[in-house]
Amino acid sequence: MELKNFNNSNKNKLVYILTILLSVAFILAGYNMNKISFASQQYDKSYKAEIISVDDVSEETIDSGYETFSSKTISFTARITNGDQKGTVTNARQYMDDMVAVDAKVVEQGDKILMSSLIARDGDGKEWTFVEYDRSGVLLMLLISFFLLIILFGRKKGLNTIISLVFTCLSIFMVFVPSILKGNNIYLSSIIVSIFIIFMSLLLINGADKKTLCAIVGNLGGLMIAGILAYLISKILNLTGITDDDTMFLLMLETEKPIDLIAVLWSSIVIGSLGAVMDVSMSIASALNELSENMVEKSFKTMLKSGFNIGQDAIGTMTNTLILAYIGSSLAVVLLLVANYNDTLLLFNLEMIVFEIIQAIIGSMGILFAIPITSVFAAYVYNLKK
Repeated sequence: MELKNFNNSNKNKLVYILTILLSVAFILAGYNMNKISFASQQYDKSYKAEIISVDDVSEETIDSGYETFSSKTISFTARITNGDQKGTVTNARQYMDDMVAVDAKVVEQGDKILMSSLIARDGDGKEWTFVEYDRSGVLLMLLISFFLLIILFGRKKGLNTIISLVFTCLSIFMVFVPSILKGNNIYLSSIIVSIFIIFMSLLLINGADKKTLCAIVGNLGGLMIAGILAYLISKILNLTGITDDDTMFLLMLETEKPIDLIAVLWSSIVIGSLGAVMDVSMSIASALNELSENMVEKSFKTMLKSGFNIGQDAIGTMTNTLILAYIGSSLAVVLLLVANYNDTLLLFNLEMIVFEIIQAIIGSMGILFAIPITSVFAAYVYNLKK
């Protein structure tokens, strides 16, 4: 028994190390294959700065010929705190006007900001201009707190969760996004990255065992069905992929090949539902694994029934989680559309709304199909004779 546990421990360590090495190799290879400039234009670099003093505030009224609006200019002195000009003290300006619905906060002494050397408004050379408030420090503290809480409550698995989360983000931003901008097949890129995330996450967090195998199969099955449904529905509903201004801007990017907006929408459905499907698949596989170890007489039928019962409990919460996440992420847009469209029939046929609906429904259907797939496969695997 001790020898068996020792062998299993060594096997899990080997799988863990190989998973990390292969994940690093995958991300580096994907990044190098799809290396591309993310910006079509070259912008002046932004620098961090701290405001030493606010020197002057002036206002003027500007008549454009069509309308009159007021403009406010705040002159201040700031010290640059990073980059090749660190320590430099310079004069800068913040411009505000009432053409913007909500004004930015007026700078004050001690504020940490980002500023850049831009062409002056009067066209006479360049001047240091306020760009945005520096929020990176607070965000970093929030991220560190999040990681510490994961480790506090999850211990070793919490640490592995952080590692898998880092690899997931790197695969999206260093492999998937550059692949799209490079002009590669978006469907294929989505599938490859999704498979990588599934295998990498489950192997790092749970190790290589029957439980992980069952979760992987259920996850792949649920995502495959969700992907097929998303593709078919997008064709049936005659979607163009243009859901808002952001998608229109994608068409203007100077990429090697035009970006397929329908494929972008498809990938957002598949990748967006990946986490929820993975959660349900792992929950069922883990519960059935515990049941299998404690059953005196193993039965495929009993375990299958238990899997469906567990799935039924997860359906409501996970479906709500997915749908509420989509609603929350686009709440401002939904409010704007509802306030401006009195025609309910037209509202629910707008491509933006249609996409949000099918994204939530098809993502939830991926969860639904993952339940029987995971249950059937787990009940079969856990009843195999050794």
